[in-house]
Amino acid sequence: MTEETEVKLRCGVYGEGSVFFIEIKRNADVDALQKAIFAKIRYSECYKLAASDLTLYLARKEGETVWLEDYRHVKDILQGGICTGYDKMRPSWKLNKTELFGPSFTPGDEEIHVLVELPTKKTREWSAEELSTVDPQVQRKVWKSAVRVSSDDVCSGSALVVDRTATHVYLLTNLHLWVDKAFTDDLSADFNKEIKQYLRLHPGMESSGTKRKAVADASELSRKFSRTSQRKAPFLSDKPQVVIEQYFPDSRTLEKVLRFSLDSGVCWSSSAAFDFAIFKVAAPQDVQLTPCKMSTKVYPTMDVHVFGFPGALPDHQVHRYAIIPATVTGWNQNQMTLSSLPAPGLSGSAIVCTKRGVLVGYIGGGFDGSTKNERYQSYGFTLRGIPPDLPSRLPPADEDETKE
Repeated sequence: MTEETEVKLRCGVYGEGSVFFIEIKRNADVDALQKAIFAKIRYSECYKLAASDLTLYLARKEGETVWLEDYRHVKDILQGGICTGYDKMRPSWKLNKTELFGPSFTPGDEEIHVLVELPTKKTREWSAEELSTVDPQVQRKVWKSAVRVSSDDVCSGSALVVDRTATHVYLLTNLHLWVDKAFTDDLSADFNKEIKQYLRLHPGMESSGTKRKAVADASELSRKFSRTSQRKAPFLSDKPQVVIEQYFPDSRTLEKVLRFSLDSGVCWSSSAAFDFAIFKVAAPQDVQLTPCKMSTKVYPTMDVHVFGFPGALPDHQVHRYAIIPATVTGWNQNQMTLSSLPAPGLSGSAIVCTKRGVLVGYIGGGFDGSTKNERYQSYGFTLRGIPPDLPSRLPPADEDETKE
């Protein structure tokens, strides 16, 4: 086994929770390993830092022979903070140095050999060009699917049309928008069951039924409807009312296009684990809402844009919408981590699209899009948890099966 042969080292990143491998020569410097990690994960595109800013640790405690196990809870360990007891790897040291891997090191299965620490507060500075990289035609397409939902009771957030039939639209929202006690009596037993499960997972999200200030400020927009939109409003029941507003780029206005009652039969599907509630809402043909294109493909370093409606920002000025460039920095099945520029949190929820306007996920989990999200990171879900039996996904009915 010569010093020029390559060895495969598995690396884990603190904060992100991602795990990957690097192939490198046995006699390479630790400095070369820093550069290899930096190049593979393309950190220069996500953060304003250099390869030398990465701090590497040997994932084996001093005096021990056992490496950190790559098992199902390793992501929780990596996201839980820097572990003490692991030695730093000096950039000038050789990987085959006895204190590191030694000349006869052979990597085993399901073990991590190097821990990577990213510097704090080194977030990339976005240029003006990057802040406007969404093509206007793509924006027009997204605004036919992405809408704002609000209720006089408490909630306000972003939603997405994921399907449409001749009579209804299927509207994807965050389940956490509907956990307020003001809605409890009007929801179905199944929906309430999911809400109770969600609150067990995230007990801090429960609210008391009082109107939030962000909703009160943002409701100023809801009063600026056209007379045409007002005439389209259906008969109002005594149930909580939910308003659907659509952004029209040509007129730069946010207009009410639909209203529905939050009764027991309106929720088509919901999930506490994936923080979604899909509503089946009656919609006239002349309402210009269309389902978006969707994809389950997500990968680290993927460039995306976050679309949403931010409500009231700290300066108390109401903004109609927000488009925030971001990068997927972590991914695991149906969960993902996004790193973005420092910006006020989106009110309640947001959707995640590619530069071409294809939906790949949504902000959610135990976060309300504001103070509970870290300043430079947001957390959300991919589309792997969305039910596969949306009407447009079902195969066409066999004519023989539909005959009397």
